[in-house]
Amino acid sequence: MLLMFESLKRVGEIYINPRNFKIMPLSLRTWKDLLSLDEKTYGLYARTIYNSKERFLVKNKEDREKALKLDELYRELLQNPLRFCHEEYYKYQLEVKAFEGLPFGNGWVGSKVVLVGEAPGRKGCGLTGICFYRDASGMLLRRALFSLGINPDFLYITNVVKCNPPGNKLKGFDERELSLLKRELEILKPKAIFAIGRTAEKALKKLGFDSMYLKHPAWYVRRGVREPGEEMMEEYSKIMEVIG
Repeated sequence: MLLMFESLKRVGEIYINPRNFKIMPLSLRTWKDLLSLDEKTYGLYARTIYNSKERFLVKNKEDREKALKLDELYRELLQNPLRFCHEEYYKYQLEVKAFEGLPFGNGWVGSKVVLVGEAPGRKGCGLTGICFYRDASGMLLRRALFSLGINPDFLYITNVVKCNPPGNKLKGFDERELSLLKRELEILKPKAIFAIGRTAEKALKKLGFDSMYLKHPAWYVRRGVREPGEEMMEEYSKIMEVIG
């Protein structure tokens, strides 16, 4: 589950995980080059450094200690998924996934910024296991962050609900999901938490965590937005303000 920073490769202005590529592209210079990569040729995870078996980025000893605790928590989810997921969510997740395991969280465990979404999407995290990745909402979020000068792979991203709800229609959450999220955030000890959507905001409030609310990328997608505009960039610039 651990992804060691030194195993990444620096190409131009970006980092890549060589193990995510079926075939290495001839030229990569900026994050925009990632968007043109064909999944069939280069691999499903070619646009992010994470995959379902390497989800916790580690840079130093302190990171490693956190990552091992997160790995242990993730294995608890695998061993007893119905302790943390609604049964209908879990059964649907098993139908849509294209990876080993279950969705959890992913990112640099030493990041002081954590983004908390609502639930995995059927064509995104539910399919790949990587939060806010591949579907329209995930790629819009990543474009917005890259445009602000923030590499989303060097944040930590998770969801309130870990299993994809049937038909992408989240009916709610309860103590099962909240107990797992609470332990996850207590391990990370972030400086700032951003609630991506009202469901995340509600969950974090119930747990007693302070958070800053941001509209979910799906809100923009439903309005036909595919590239981050002025409104979204201004709103998401709050993340840059925290990072400094």
